[in-house]
Amino acid sequence: MLLGLALVTSACGGNKPKESANQPPQTNPQQELKAEVQVQTKIVVDDLNREMEIPLTPQRIVAGEFAAELLRLGIKPVASGDNGFKVIYTLDEMEGVEQIGDPPNPEKILELNPDLVVAPTIFQEIYPEQMEQITQIAPVFYLSFDQDPIYGIFTKLGKLVGQTEKAEAWIAGYEQEAELAREQLKSVIGDETVSIFRVEKGRLRIYLNRNFAGYMLRTSLQLPAPKAVAAEIEKNPNSSAVEISLEKLPEYAGDHLFVIVREEGDDRKAFEEIEKSGLWNSLEAVKNGKVHFLETNKYYGSDIVTIQETMKEAVELLTSAETVK
Repeated sequence: MLLGLALVTSACGGNKPKESANQPPQTNPQQELKAEVQVQTKIVVDDLNREMEIPLTPQRIVAGEFAAELLRLGIKPVASGDNGFKVIYTLDEMEGVEQIGDPPNPEKILELNPDLVVAPTIFQEIYPEQMEQITQIAPVFYLSFDQDPIYGIFTKLGKLVGQTEKAEAWIAGYEQEAELAREQLKSVIGDETVSIFRVEKGRLRIYLNRNFAGYMLRTSLQLPAPKAVAAEIEKNPNSSAVEISLEKLPEYAGDHLFVIVREEGDDRKAFEEIEKSGLWNSLEAVKNGKVHFLETNKYYGSDIVTIQETMKEAVELLTSAETVK
């Protein structure tokens, strides 16, 4: 009897039941959730024509550039390159965002455990070693500066992070503002030309259709440019600036001059020398009191927030000067 009881006990408790061929294997709910999360990805192609798999809606984004655009899409990056902290209009919104430096610091990015990094294509050219390391940490989506900052870069970012509707809503609001601004300027300054130049020690640059108010004046407000400036823009619609000699300034100077000079140091001294010259005083904009000085830190960027905010100020500068006259 004892022998028989021992055999029965061994058969019932000692051996675990084996799963039959028709019985589905038991799974852990946490494993199922993890598998489901892993499935929520998509395939994207960046401006270097690189295909990659990223989360459907990235949550932890490092912005080598384009922090202001992400903020307008309702996304606060976990970290940003130095330029993200130079946009004065979004400084308050950048509170708590880590700074990864310029060039970007791979070790810092590794600590942040991002699921996506966005960077300009120029980073691959000027920081190849750092970007190679960063690529091993998270997918890197490259965007080229050689495209429209609103209808190119911003719309691509909106699609990338699953916020196309927010991008479209912002663009609609911007277009309405720009149209009203163009109408206002047309009624006040008509077809008068406008040009922007920056004075630095040993360098004089005319800005075209990118940063330092270029895009805002040429594309947003569609203000006429002097022929020499228009010719430069035609060569490359997304170009930033061209360096000229002082003797050529009359060719590039418009009926209105927007001037960028840092208030301190050698740049200010360089401008003071130009200001004393007969060439400067012969310019129509100077003679007619149509020179407008811009704050360097306001106009630095080519991001969409800077474009929108400086557009408002430019309208005030151009119309108030004409109203006084």
